[in-house]
Order: sequence, then C-alpha cells, then structure tokens
Amino acid sequence: MTGVHQLVPTISPRDAVGNHTLALREVIRELGFDSEIFSMFRHPELMTDTHYVDRLPPDADVVIYQLSIGSPVAERWAQHSGLKIANYHNITPISLVGKWDGLLAAEVQLGRDQMARYAERCDHAICDSDFNKSELDELGYTSTETIPVLFDVTDAIPDPSALAKLERNRRGTQVLFVGRVAPNKAHHDLVAAVRTLRELHDDAHLHFVGTDGPPGYRKVVETIVTHAGMRDHVTFHGSVSQEELVAHYLSADVFCCLSDHEGFCVPVIEAMHHGLPVVAFDCTAVGETVGDGGLLLKDKNPLTVACALYRVGSDSGLAQRLRVAGHKRAEFFDRTTTRERFSHYFSSLLRSL
Repeated sequence: MTGVHQLVPTISPRDAVGNHTLALREVIRELGFDSEIFSMFRHPELMTDTHYVDRLPPDADVVIYQLSIGSPVAERWAQHSGLKIANYHNITPISLVGKWDGLLAAEVQLGRDQMARYAERCDHAICDSDFNKSELDELGYTSTETIPVLFDVTDAIPDPSALAKLERNRRGTQVLFVGRVAPNKAHHDLVAAVRTLRELHDDAHLHFVGTDGPPGYRKVVETIVTHAGMRDHVTFHGSVSQEELVAHYLSADVFCCLSDHEGFCVPVIEAMHHGLPVVAFDCTAVGETVGDGGLLLKDKNPLTVACALYRVGSDSGLAQRLRVAGHKRAEFFDRTTTRERFSHYFSSLLRSL
C-alpha cells in the first residue's frame, strides 16, 4: 500500500495545527492510502495514535510536512527521497516575538530560514490562505495551492454556570477576543481601543480567552490595563473548556481581532459561526478569512476601533446584518467542504502512485 505520511514538530489535540494534522490523516486514509503521523513531541493523549519521528519509513512514497515553526524535523523531511509536500500555516515574524521570548525567536528564525532553503526541495505546497501562498511563491516555491485549515467549530452546549456568570456581570458592550496572549495578537491594542470606547460613554468590558504565550507579555498587558484604570473592565479568562468557550461566544456583543500577524485565524470563523459580529484589523490573512462576513478596518487607531465597536454595540440593525453575513461566511469554511477539497487535491495528485 502506498504510504502517505505526515511529519510535524509537535502534535497536540488542542491546537489548530494538531487538529488539522489528525483530520488530514483521516482524509488520506479514506482515499485508500496508508497514513501515519510522526512527531518529535507528542501529547500524552496521542502517544498510542502517533509515532516518534525516527520511525518514519525511509521508503515512504509521500511525506507531508506541517510547517509552522522551525524544527530539526524539517531536515528529515527535506532529505527524504519521497514526494515532498509542505502544508504551510505561516510563521510569526521574528520582529513580533524577538524581545519577548528568546527560544521562540530562535525557532521562528530557524523556520523562516528553512522555508527559504527548501523551496527547490519541495515538490508541492498547500497553504491555509492566499496570504500564506504569496509568501511561498515569493520564495520560489512551485505548485502551490490554497486550501483552508481543517477544523471543527464546536457546537457544544454552553456551560450554564459560565453563561449565567457572564450575563449576570454584563454592563455596556461586551468585547471578546480569543487567542493566545502573545505580541502578534496585539492584546495591548485592544486594551487601548476599549479604554477609548469607555470614554465614548460605553461601560464596555473586554474579555480575553486563551493561554499565555511568551513570558512577560501578559505582565506588560496587565501593566497597561492597570495604568489605564481598566482593572475592573478587563478579564483574562485563560484556557477554557469547549462548553465555556461557546458561552463566551454567545454572551459577547462583538468579537474584535487586532492581530498584527495571522496565517488564517480560526477564532474569527468560530465567532461568525456562533452569530457574533466581527470587527477586525485588515492585516495579513485576517481580511481574507473574514471576507465580507465582518467589519474590516484599514487602521487600528484606538479611536477608529472604538467607533466601530460603538456602532456595532449600539446599532442593532448593523449587528444583525453582521451576524447574518458572518454566519454565511463561516459556511465557506465548513469542515465537510474543506475535507472534500483535500480529498480532491490528494486523489488527483497521487493518482499515479
């Protein structure tokens, strides 16, 4: 049986690349190919379902590398004799992480260096977005194609206690952002925008959901919150369950993304799926993902963002139009549709194997 295997530096069931890798394996298996996942770092829950990187068969017909960070695993992929496919999820520029996390800075710089070196060794590349595709095209990659990341939007029943608590404490516009607390996500800009929103006589509250990223960045954001007199108006919820996450999406009035760098941005799709109006800074792949499903901003001056949030929070007609447009846009990224696109891609590409 033809072997079509995947290499990934780290595999976890709780991040976007990990979930995508697991879902892609099932697509490939359904096409009748032997497919396994090989990784250097494996989450305990996946130890019996994946393999250490050294177990990759030297005679594998096809090797897919999930590219999102620099890693020695990439060298194994580049030196393999089989057909080599890169699945590019983008790599955060070092300028956005360098001063916060030395180890992460080294990893992203290695990743960028590896991207540049491997253009001639890569036979085909799949990219989550046209933005990602343009980066590989500029480096000389050939046979690149855009197919969105595979992911499931949770339809879990919202946690009743979490929903009740959010509803009980609400005053003014409830602004939500979901994502790792990291410099490229620009939490500090959201704090400035919501502070300005409050100056527009809106008793707004900002909710951050997501794990901590580079050490030190959250402390900086918390210091900004304190100096802005916002300690009672900004909540860091940390990592939450799927049921609690749905409660946040259903309770908030608007989802706001001011990220400086995204290769796709899954939380935007989740927000739109759950009927939450989206306001986003049109930067990197964010505008492409949002499309006509949200309110896109060309700059993120605090007053510009605050006025957009105020409009959504105070104009029920606009909010409803954004809900309808967002839900329609989210359907474009439906998992079944994306699975069909990957199935067609691989069945066509591997037909001769």
